[in-house]
Amino acid sequence: MKVQSLTSDLKGTYAQWKKLQQVHQLCIEGRWLECISLSNELTSAQENDFFGFYYKGLCNTKLKFFEEALDNFELALINLKKNRFPKIMEEYKKETELRIAHVFRLQRKYLIALGRLDKLIKQYPKYTFAYKSKAGIQLDMDKLQDALETVDQGLSHHPKDLELQKLRNSLVYNLTTNREN
Repeated sequence: MKVQSLTSDLKGTYAQWKKLQQVHQLCIEGRWLECISLSNELTSAQENDFFGFYYKGLCNTKLKFFEEALDNFELALINLKKNRFPKIMEEYKKETELRIAHVFRLQRKYLIALGRLDKLIKQYPKYTFAYKSKAGIQLDMDKLQDALETVDQGLSHHPKDLELQKLRNSLVYNLTTNREN
């Protein structure tokens, strides 16, 4: 590889990085359409760009374009697998799977969401957010006992997690005071 070629590659990577910073800021500011537009530039310049598809998924979720969001997140996962540094990208994989389950939850496709979360928990049993999300869906379905079991599973890995403790206390209170459950 020539030095000139390497310099050109670094400049291109830096330009993509700067664009990604802008995408991130647009997302934080809730400027969804502008964020999607700039994300499209990321994925046009580099078709294997995980972050471009990930941010499009986030924006489409906020805009309630759920099918588009799911497609974006799935493409992000495909591109994630192509990354040369899979360990670095592992957190993003968990987060993307969680986002996919969230979109299914918003669509009220609870069984699909729970299936995704079960796979996520099986692969990453210490990922606390998966237990919280799964318990939330079970609450949506009025399955308080199942939610309590999920919370207890999460607490077995993270006994000091305050959100899980609070949710557990609420569930125990509900289950013991409400005779209909």
